[in-house]
Amino acid sequence: MVTAEVFKRVMRCWASTVTIITTRHNDVIHGLTATAFSPLNANPPQVLVCIYKQARTHALVEQSGVFCVNFLSTAMLSVSDRFAGRHPAEDRFQGVRFRAEATGAPVLSDAIAYLDCRVARALDAGEHTVFIGDVVAADVQEGTQTPLLYFNGAYFALGEKL
Repeated sequence: MVTAEVFKRVMRCWASTVTIITTRHNDVIHGLTATAFSPLNANPPQVLVCIYKQARTHALVEQSGVFCVNFLSTAMLSVSDRFAGRHPAEDRFQGVRFRAEATGAPVLSDAIAYLDCRVARALDAGEHTVFIGDVVAADVQEGTQTPLLYFNGAYFALGEKL
C-alpha cells in the first residue's frame, strides 16, 4: 500500500504552474494558491480544480458556483505565499489589483492569464472536491512574463526553451 508520505514525495516531482483560485459569493471574495488544476476539454472549454474541503474558498465556490483560475508570474511569488497562508493576512487581497469579469470572481490584474468559470459539476474526492468549470471568459496578458512554477516544495522560474 502506498502511504500518504510516499505519495506526497512522488507528487513533489511534478512541476506545475502556480495558480490562485478566486471566488465571490455576495460581497465576500476569497482565494487560495493551488497547483491542483488541469485543463479538461477544449470543446467546450472546461477545466478542473481540486479544493480542500476545509478551506474557506471551498465553501464560497460551493455557494457561488463560480471560480477564476489566475496563472501567476514570478513577480507574484509573495502574492502566492499570502494566498497559500504562509504569511497570514486578514485580507489576502490587500494591495492586489483585481477586477470582475463574467462571473464576478476576482481576476488578478497582474496574472499572466486567467480562466473565469461557472461550476458545471462538483465531485466528492475524499478530503477534496473536484470542481469542473465551464470556462465563460479567458484572456492572456500581453508581454513576456515568466510563469511561476512549483516543484519539490519550492518555487522556480521557467528555464530555457529546449
